[in-house]
Amino acid sequence: MYDFLVVGAGIVGMATAYHLQRLSPSSKILVVDQYAGAGMGDTAKSAAAFRTAFTSWINRVLAKTSVDFYRKVQESGVDLGMRFVGYLFMVPEDSVGLMQRVAGELREMGVAVEIYKELSAPVRFRVSGDEEAREMELPDIAFGLLVKEAGIMDPEKLVRFYYEEYVKGGGEVLFNTKVETVLFSPRKPLGIPGEPFTWQAVRASGVETSAGVIEARNVIIATGAWTERLMDAMGFGLPLKPRKRQVFVVRADGEMGRLLHMGLADRDYGPMIILPKGVYLRPEPSEGTFWIGVADRRPFRFEETPEAEEPLWRFGIYPVLTKYVPAAEGRSPQNAWAGHYDENVVDYQPVVDRLAEGLYVAAGTSGSGIMKADAIGRIAAHLALGHERAELYGGTVVDSNVLRHNRCFEEERLVI
Repeated sequence: MYDFLVVGAGIVGMATAYHLQRLSPSSKILVVDQYAGAGMGDTAKSAAAFRTAFTSWINRVLAKTSVDFYRKVQESGVDLGMRFVGYLFMVPEDSVGLMQRVAGELREMGVAVEIYKELSAPVRFRVSGDEEAREMELPDIAFGLLVKEAGIMDPEKLVRFYYEEYVKGGGEVLFNTKVETVLFSPRKPLGIPGEPFTWQAVRASGVETSAGVIEARNVIIATGAWTERLMDAMGFGLPLKPRKRQVFVVRADGEMGRLLHMGLADRDYGPMIILPKGVYLRPEPSEGTFWIGVADRRPFRFEETPEAEEPLWRFGIYPVLTKYVPAAEGRSPQNAWAGHYDENVVDYQPVVDRLAEGLYVAAGTSGSGIMKADAIGRIAAHLALGHERAELYGGTVVDSNVLRHNRCFEEERLVI
């Protein structure tokens, strides 16, 4: 019998298991995952960028404390691939008011930002003179808003850090094992066949897997895009939906290379650039490439083995990209992949909650799981251990139920 069973060995699941083991080293803990190793699901398919700039206070706390922890780990000698290249939001004319308010809020919080009216790089601010751009209703760019404390990292190195530390501390893992459902037992068993009955109070008692039953006193679901399906099957309605994410890799040579090496704010490499219509360019200096994607609002759907769709590049990303970055004209992806976001459709912020006695969930990261995973893992661990308060890295303390699914937060306005 395990004290804690964590379903999912992605970044949130491994961070949760690591902090459970750190806070309660005598507990018997098991992580179960359907893949052959840690972080092989959607974590491996992440764009792996991070920022601390959000409009929601809880998102700011989650991101800042997590990023601070990652920085401390890297400074201790563990390479996480962190590069503080910054985020550059190319603000369209119709969003000037909102983004000026956001910039003011960020400065009040002590977040370093800079505004650029022009760049010495191949990014076009004015596209309204282009007939095709007008037909596409592409707006002119009013200014670029650079958030300095942001950048990129290696998701595989990050999840490996949590996995290795967890195993070193005595934690167990079981890979290549799919969890089918959570099992429940009556809190006061009567010894009658067929228990638990509908009138009995129950608690989680383990999971049914492809390898058989595993008993546990507490089960924590950290299954990302798979969470909706698993929760619905058990009758727990959560505001979580899977949304497909696709990344296309383009070589940064020629004028694109100039963009890659456009270091702003004394940085060596160009920032992550967010263009109008949700198209983004994420630099990957080690490869000499850009990872390019789009925050598309297509219907929610889940695919067991998602694949990148060439038409999305050709008709969704390329026409927008080339209007603002003419150097991308004529380029094709040399590689592409697809994964999922597990999106909280109410306020785009994570859910960490106790759903029943012994059953917990940590999901709904809405595309920012990498940058918030450490804080989410700490909150989930404290909650599962029965602590009323959770201490995040750096000494910040929050209620352990701050991310319950029926909370009332301001909606996040800075969503990519």
